[in-house]
Amino acid sequence: MLSMVKPAYLALTEMAEGKPSILFVPSRKQCKMTASDILGYCLADEKPGRFLNIELEELQPHLDHIDDQDLVECLKSGIGYYHEAMSKQDKRIVASLMNAEAIKVLVVSKVNATAW
Repeated sequence: MLSMVKPAYLALTEMAEGKPSILFVPSRKQCKMTASDILGYCLADEKPGRFLNIELEELQPHLDHIDDQDLVECLKSGIGYYHEAMSKQDKRIVASLMNAEAIKVLVVSKVNATAW
């Protein structure tokens, strides 16, 4: 799976630029790792807000209610993740941000594929 993150990032930046995208991964652990790796590529490209479609000031009230600090850091760059072990509140906030197209990338575990 780790070898697929860079090609996925390149596809997100070249073919899906500006469009909402969902990446499906096999597990909740992979959700967090993939989102963090994509964030790392954004930071390496010196474009930390590449997938964010909302001003950080508008996003902050949502971030204040999220329990998972790794998720907060990813959301600041427009990258979210959604898996079965997240709190209901975190799931609701992430789904709301994705539906509003405030964030452009969502990494989802396969268990949640039908729930999304």
